[in-house]
Amino acid sequence: MADFVLLTVLLVGFLIFFFFTHQNKSEGYVEVFKDGKLVLTLVQDGRYELKTEEKHVMDIVFEKGKVRVEDSDCPLKICEKTGSIGPNGVIVCIPNKVVVRFVGKTKVDVMTW
Repeated sequence: MADFVLLTVLLVGFLIFFFFTHQNKSEGYVEVFKDGKLVLTLVQDGRYELKTEEKHVMDIVFEKGKVRVEDSDCPLKICEKTGSIGPNGVIVCIPNKVVVRFVGKTKVDVMTW
């Protein structure tokens, strides 16, 4: 009887852990705008380079349902300091005229900082 109770408690604990760790999975894609024009659409995890004909602008990293900017050539690097964003988040780089927008759905209604 004690084995059955222990097994049941462990099974219920595992199910609760699984439910809460997988509940906030997000689906979506990332749109990157340069000078108001859509230049990239990211749907797979990876590191993407955004560049113009003249120079490297920034690297955009999309992984694990988050997106962030790395190695930007802007002076203050505010876009890098924004960090990772999730669904419905936006990163803006004013000097480079770049907007990175995560378009997606999440089970979270409101997120506070």
